[in-house]
Amino acid sequence: MIFFVTGASGSGKTACMPDLARLLPSAEVSDFDSLGVPPNADKVWRQQSTEAWLRRGVALACEGRDLVVCGTTVLGEILACPSAPDAGPLAACLLDCADVLRVARLRERGTHGCTQDMLSWAAWLRLHAVDPGWRPDVVRDGAAPDMRWERWAGWQRGDPRWQCPTIDTTALSLPEVAAAIARWAAAARRGEKRS
Repeated sequence: MIFFVTGASGSGKTACMPDLARLLPSAEVSDFDSLGVPPNADKVWRQQSTEAWLRRGVALACEGRDLVVCGTTVLGEILACPSAPDAGPLAACLLDCADVLRVARLRERGTHGCTQDMLSWAAWLRLHAVDPGWRPDVVRDGAAPDMRWERWAGWQRGDPRWQCPTIDTTALSLPEVAAAIARWAAAARRGEKRS
């Protein structure tokens, strides 16, 4: 199975990976950006990288292993990637946190991303996680040409095919974030409805 752990910068995706790898020893836990990030990474790069991760997940499934990808993926892009229908079971969750804490984490980290644009991206991801109809132009306009948006175009909020539960990391330690992701992944594997 392929699990995508997404969220805007500062939500804890990369920071929780060591703890998550210990909790899921039979899975490959990977950083989305480990494929390489070009200087001017854009949505086409993100969509093509998502496709590459789906293909990696297919290869691991042949070995009987799961893949957990932590990074800025987007549920609508995952579903629209060319390999999505062949990838087997897929699940995505959104890590999120209070914006004041996000800014503090990004300032402490001292890297890019501590901007209003990042806060706006976090807000869009929150809405996208529950409503496929919210501003799909954000991912569709100027997208990679092989994306198959028709797979979910027209889906409405509440559609059972659209599952991207949110894990709020604001008050959680990194081990607690990893434990919450592991519980979500176990429920997704069992096919339980996630909220």
